[in-house]
Amino acid sequence: MPEYTLHVPSIRGATTEAPNMPYEESDFPMDDLADIDDYYLLSTSGIPPEGFEDLELPVCHVDQRLSLPLLKRALDEIETIDDIDPETKTETIDMIHDLGECFPNDGLGE
Repeated sequence: MPEYTLHVPSIRGATTEAPNMPYEESDFPMDDLADIDDYYLLSTSGIPPEGFEDLELPVCHVDQRLSLPLLKRALDEIETIDDIDPETKTETIDMIHDLGECFPNDGLGE
């Protein structure tokens, strides 16, 4: 069972637009994984991650704007991760809801 590390993303604004998914490492304007991890909530190999494939639950566009559709998707996807420990899962869900407060006129449940 991998041990997931929760990471607070660095955001530069917010948007209700959905990006093209899934992301590939070449989609990002940088090649340092320590910078790319700022777009994701979870890593299976720590922060910074050992590889791009270790990153889970993207929540930002490649321009680092927090994305409401990606937050909604992350809320759905967290439920499909079978091997995450309950404490990290709860902390991740709480962080998704906290980040959702950047969208006061839109809800995560919509």
